[in-house]
Amino acid sequence: MAHRSQCSSGGENPLDPNYLPPHYREEYRLSIDALIEEDLDGYYQFLQKADVVDFLSSPEIQFIQNSVQVPQQSYSHEQQYLEPGGDDSSDTYWPLHSDLDAPGLDLGWPQLHSFIGPTEVTTLVNPPEPEMPSIKEQARRLIKNAQQVIGVVMDMFTDVDMFADILDAAMRNVAVYVILDKENAHHFVKMVSNCRVNLQSIQLLRVRTVSGITYHCRSGKSFKGQMMDRFLLTDCRAVLSGNYR
Repeated sequence: MAHRSQCSSGGENPLDPNYLPPHYREEYRLSIDALIEEDLDGYYQFLQKADVVDFLSSPEIQFIQNSVQVPQQSYSHEQQYLEPGGDDSSDTYWPLHSDLDAPGLDLGWPQLHSFIGPTEVTTLVNPPEPEMPSIKEQARRLIKNAQQVIGVVMDMFTDVDMFADILDAAMRNVAVYVILDKENAHHFVKMVSNCRVNLQSIQLLRVRTVSGITYHCRSGKSFKGQMMDRFLLTDCRAVLSGNYR
């Protein structure tokens, strides 16, 4: 078992051989601010001035530049819902804000209280080794054999075969929860449209989108990260994580 000094640097002696320096650096934050406010020239100038190595990859820089949002005044956005001459009183109804949160695991979730058995770990590769299933084949097999619940987390979901398997599972009264990255959710929507499927008619399927952490600059500009995970859980007994592309 790892000792505390191997897991965290909080309160540890920097002279300890196992001490891990904090990963946060103020120079990183300031350089990202420079990228957002002054574009690439300002970013590289700050790196040179602060003597900091270029820590962002080209895709990361491009993502930040394409995702920056300028702060907007809430007054002009919500004023359209006020009646002429009305005041901003406490009983004003704002259609922009939902009265209820999105339901959680409303389709149910297995309650496991007993010991299932030892954990078995299998490593799959792409392309598959001889006499071993491919990653996609194993994912489809897990979905096909699910009896209670399926949880799917995807940064980008465009596989029509797995989508068909999920629909089939939902028709077998298996609860299916799908979580997608918000930035790439439109690819999933397009796939569903191409398959001519009405998700609202699938009673045992729930699809939600999530965003990454929001980064705020001193100027008020911001950008959201992405959810880059990809894994599949079935019946709270089997988990598959990875990528077969």
